Amino acid sequence: MKVTSIRNIKIKTKLILLGAISILGLIFIGTESVITASKINEASTVISQSWVPAIIIAEELNTKTSDYRIKEYNHVVTSNGVDKSQLEREMNGIKTEIDRSFARYELYITDESDRQLMNEAKDNWRKYLECSYRLLSVSRENKSSEAFNIIMGESRVLFDEASDGFLEVVNYNRKGSEAASIEGDHLYMRLARMKVISVGVVGFLISLLVIYIIIAIDKPVKDLVEGTRRVSDGDLGVYLTYQSRDEIGILTNSVNELIDRLKHIIDDEKYLFQEIGSENFEVKSTCEKAYRGDFAPILYSITSLMNRLSAAKRRKEGLQEDQETGNKRIREITKARKLREIKGTKEKTAQERVIKEIKKDGSRAMDASD
Repeated sequence: MKVTSIRNIKIKTKLILLGAISILGLIFIGTESVITASKINEASTVISQSWVPAIIIAEELNTKTSDYRIKEYNHVVTSNGVDKSQLEREMNGIKTEIDRSFARYELYITDESDRQLMNEAKDNWRKYLECSYRLLSVSRENKSSEAFNIIMGESRVLFDEASDGFLEVVNYNRKGSEAASIEGDHLYMRLARMKVISVGVVGFLISLLVIYIIIAIDKPVKDLVEGTRRVSDGDLGVYLTYQSRDEIGILTNSVNELIDRLKHIIDDEKYLFQEIGSENFEVKSTCEKAYRGDFAPILYSITSLMNRLSAAKRRKEGLQEDQETGNKRIREITKARKLREIKGTKEKTAQERVIKEIKKDGSRAMDASD
């Protein structure tokens, strides 16, 4: 997964991913621990329930066959019939116990090699018993010399083979027990190593993800704080460069859009007020779409102001026209009045001239009569 794609993951998803990795890591460690502990328990169970009982039974067989051998030797040595009968009863009891031990051992056979060794030991023991029956028959007749030759010859060889077979079974089970113990130790060491490695790997992954999340959140948040502080100080030249589809990226884009809208609105207001100052009240906003939401009353107020100023301008122009019309009327009236005054003056002058001529003519007439 690329870093850019990780950046685009939502913060909630990142935290869920962190928790999931932690949980999966714990599950993995727990599962591995349970599996390994189960194997250790299995190994210890095999030791306690198979190998050790098998060793004990094999050693008991070796001991009981030795006891049988001793009784057999005493049977050859003694000449008392009562003692011989007692020894034979004891030997029969030992044989019964040996047969029971053979039957018990069948329950603890671990593999075919173990079974084969025990079968060979059984065969050797049966061969020894066949020889023992012949030996006892000779011993009952108190043929001590012949019986002694058998017990020190053929019987001894067969007994040694049977005893060696039981010892091989003991050694095989002891080695198996030691191997199981070593395997248990190895499993324990493996469990310890796996725990250390698993904890290290999971801890490393979690640490990396935590560090990444901290860095991914800390830097853009600091940039947002610094950017909004500069905007609050009146600097609208701020542009936040963080690009992502997570919550911080969405917030960054929203802040950039807000700053861009503020710049457009302020530039538009400068333009509108410049036009208003030039008495251009018909001007239109260059970015009406920027005045959305709570910004809409700003454009409405400016538009209302322009409408009122336009109406005032029209009233002013109407008053000026009325004033010019009145002034023109006054000028016309004044001119007419002056014309009338001039006309009246001319008429008065003419009258005075007529009167003067009349008076002049009268004076002449009086002078003539005199």
